[in-house]
Amino acid sequence: MSTYDIVYFKGNPSSGSPLQHQHINNEILEIIQPYSYTVLDSFDKNLSKIEHPKARVYIGFSRGSRYLSKLPSNTLRISIGGIRGNGIHLFKNKDDKIVKGDISEASLNAHFIIKEKDKINLKKLIEDFCMN
Repeated sequence: MSTYDIVYFKGNPSSGSPLQHQHINNEILEIIQPYSYTVLDSFDKNLSKIEHPKARVYIGFSRGSRYLSKLPSNTLRISIGGIRGNGIHLFKNKDDKIVKGDISEASLNAHFIIKEKDKINLKKLIEDFCMN
């Protein structure tokens, strides 16, 4: 049995401005607010020893997405601006090239934006998964 519908792992607070993090966190919270959820920071380096709440859906933004590959495969795992992986749904702005090492202002700004069509797709993906 799950403790929450959704667990959201925030990104690295050292990359980007506090305002950018507040913006992306608010966008993600807007998407998940109809569900029971908890929000966790992504400070821990040793991922194998992380205790995480049980949930049906896990969302990781940027560095927070590195936790996703360690989670059960029967859950919905969503990476926003982070890693790809087997069974992980990746949503990334096409102008975001952070993972490739591009830390230009344009790439960094794109990293903190979820396109409207992706918001719709995220909501539908979560809704469809939670209905089953």
